[in-house]
Amino acid sequence: MIANARVRQIAGRLVDQRSHRVVFLSHCLLNANTRYLGGAACGGANRELVQQCLDANIGIVQLPCPEEGAWGGVLKRRMLAVYGRPAFEALVPVAEAYTRRVYRRLARKVVAQLADCLASGIEVIAIVGIDGSPSCGARVTIDLGGAARAMAATQVDSLTTARQNEIVREHARPGRGLFIDELERAMRRRGVRVPVLAHDLFAELDGKPSTLRLC
Repeated sequence: MIANARVRQIAGRLVDQRSHRVVFLSHCLLNANTRYLGGAACGGANRELVQQCLDANIGIVQLPCPEEGAWGGVLKRRMLAVYGRPAFEALVPVAEAYTRRVYRRLARKVVAQLADCLASGIEVIAIVGIDGSPSCGARVTIDLGGAARAMAATQVDSLTTARQNEIVREHARPGRGLFIDELERAMRRRGVRVPVLAHDLFAELDGKPSTLRLC
């Protein structure tokens, strides 16, 4: 392995136009196709946040979608299976424990990436979570048990996008989502300090402009 002093010497000679500033954005802010079905308010990326980064020369790192890994791919097939199945309520604690295990492994990888950025002289402006998400909420999350019960009580024939988002709003509560919680824990263990900010999912669904400012 090349010694740190030699790395710094070489890096000091290879100066270019990079800003040495990045932000870690929740996956669906750059790819709405992974948002829960019924929850995408744009076709692709969140233009407001992306434009802020472009204007300020801030690099964008896309966080992995934790739900894609734990809940059955892009469509979250395991989550969709809950609809119309009241018996699923008894499995909520098991499902949450499994989800945390998957998220914990994922969080460790993300924090290793954060630590590498910081050790490389790159300022990490923030991690941007999504308030209103059971996984990526920074200040507002979802009561998974309550939401699962509501989903299980909703028959597929009566399911609509409006009903899906109604369930999400009805079970919002203060707190961190499971993935952001695991990220915070992993950062503390490694001594990594990066601010965690929040994009408001409900404001986005209502067509309101984002109040989040990255600069």
